[in-house]
Amino acid sequence: MRFTHALTTLIVSLFLISFLAASPALGFIEREYTIREVLDACTNIVFGEVKSVDTRRLQAIITVKEDVKGNSHLKQIKMNFATGQYKKNTSPQKMVKLLKQGMPIIVFYRDHYSIDSMCFIDDTWFQMRLYQGRRRNFDRSGNSWWSFTHIDPMMNRTFKGKTKAFQKVVRDMLAGKMWVTATKDALKILVLTGNSTSPTWGQTQVHTNTMTYEYQALRNIKKVGKRPAALESTKMRVLPNLQEADILWLGYEEISSFGRYLLPKKTETAIKDFVKNGGIVVVSGQDSTMQKPCGVGWLQGKLTGVESPPDRFFEVTDKESTLFLTPNKIRSGQIYIDDAWVGWDENDMIFATTPERNELVIGARRYGKGLYIITSLRNDNQYTVSMNKALMENIIHYAANHIKK
Repeated sequence: MRFTHALTTLIVSLFLISFLAASPALGFIEREYTIREVLDACTNIVFGEVKSVDTRRLQAIITVKEDVKGNSHLKQIKMNFATGQYKKNTSPQKMVKLLKQGMPIIVFYRDHYSIDSMCFIDDTWFQMRLYQGRRRNFDRSGNSWWSFTHIDPMMNRTFKGKTKAFQKVVRDMLAGKMWVTATKDALKILVLTGNSTSPTWGQTQVHTNTMTYEYQALRNIKKVGKRPAALESTKMRVLPNLQEADILWLGYEEISSFGRYLLPKKTETAIKDFVKNGGIVVVSGQDSTMQKPCGVGWLQGKLTGVESPPDRFFEVTDKESTLFLTPNKIRSGQIYIDDAWVGWDENDMIFATTPERNELVIGARRYGKGLYIITSLRNDNQYTVSMNKALMENIIHYAANHIKK
């Protein structure tokens, strides 16, 4: 149960790239942003080519080749690098030396009271800005000079590579494809999150921030055994591209929140079919009340959600399971749980329950070739997720070992 959730959802209101716009003194990006966040944050994306570079005047002109998202009406973009910051890893001189005539470039930007942009050339992200004024007189002739702020090496966490390769990634993702950058051996995880919990908070407010603390913790899992982890998040309850995933993680209160059941019948059927055919579904904590226990139409068989007080303690009921040992040792008192489950089937695997109420903390149910892993983990904010992230990693490792698809 949560009583302050609705208040915190009002905080995030600005645009991803406006972390650079408020002041030239702003520093580098704080956290890893996903490619999808960058795409969603933009009103426009253009593919271009470096037409000319003036190393003496610290300027370059970009020819706009294609509008990939939105209609920019631009034929060229004039870039002035003399306005940039002098800091470690960035300077106007360093930036202009990276540009070569004929080089492809991607310009991601948001058109609002100013033009705030994030640009990419081979292995390098940099930020530009064009102030439009209150009348929003955007000079689409391309005669206005966009001002350079700085190179941002932290964005290499989002993508690092050749521009032409990144252009293909951008096209594919805009076309609705998922796991575009995943390797063939990657463990593909789809996370339903962001509908009932607040996004992460930082010094920079971000308009399209969809990164919940729960998803951020899961994204920190880079490898599972020898397999790289490839994560995609969605707020769409139709669960796009579910059939391509190995694991579906149903985030905190994505099934039931404040007494409301949130999954449509079509999604219930899709989840059951996914498990039956060998997929693994992990269920984070869900909201139940005495009058309205969490619905279980997504689950094969019966289970009853119960309203429970927050708790941190559990008793291990399956001493042979490695769930609390690999790769992290988890002890009672080191997790955070809330509304739980009772009425499980005698064939279910019960790994841990609450000491006094004997309610389910974490368990599993086989169905067809796949598996449901059901938890009572409360993952609604930074503190609760910090308590649960080690066990979340263990759950992903456990799930990966039971994939039969």
